[in-house]
Amino acid sequence: PAPPRLFARGLELSEAQRRLVADAAHQLRTPLAGLQAQVEAWAQAARSMGAGDLLSLRAEQVLRLRDATRNTTQLANQLLALSRTDALRDDDGALEQIDLAELCENLLDKFLDVASARHIDLGLEAAPAQTRGHTWLLRELLINLVDNALKYTPSRGTVTLRCGQSPGPGGLRAWIEVEDDGPGIPEHERDRVLQRFYRVPGTAAGGHGLGLAIADGIARVHRTQLQFDTGGGGRGLRVRVAFDAVAH
Repeated sequence: PAPPRLFARGLELSEAQRRLVADAAHQLRTPLAGLQAQVEAWAQAARSMGAGDLLSLRAEQVLRLRDATRNTTQLANQLLALSRTDALRDDDGALEQIDLAELCENLLDKFLDVASARHIDLGLEAAPAQTRGHTWLLRELLINLVDNALKYTPSRGTVTLRCGQSPGPGGLRAWIEVEDDGPGIPEHERDRVLQRFYRVPGTAAGGHGLGLAIADGIARVHRTQLQFDTGGGGRGLRVRVAFDAVAH
């Protein structure tokens, strides 16, 4: 028979998957309803036209459809990341040696256009640092931290991605962090923002309340956790994740 701990873990994962499916259905309902309503309106207009007629769309309609599609795609990707993270929670297999500086450098290119469009100064301060882990998961962690920072940082603001290593409890620690000069997160909300689908009351930026929950789940897969602090000059937010360092 399965050990009690293994059996309990199986039940926990089963319940987590059940909650994820229920939450996913709830979260996807709104953007999918918007997409369907827009397409149904165009289909209704098309029915009254001839087979060779062209259906004209206003630029505003196309942009609204594009935004809804992007929103739905991002949510689907985040839900998939959550599901994979839950499945790997107790799996130490297939760990790779990861160059954190290279990971950060490669990721920066993904967000340069977004940062430029929002007039945000996105920078990188990378020092040599390596650890062991799941490369694709740590990439997903960084994607969610940078995306979250860009969403909440105002125009003309600054977001900085960093990595390095320094002495810590138990030996040398490799770390990655993202710092912004946005509104930050009040200390009394910092535990709650790790809950799935939770968003700080009064925030104007779009999002599903999943980015930090995903990052936290990935950190826990790697036997660590997110560390929140206020950014430089007493403004914004700094999120750091530290790991056991390995030799280059």
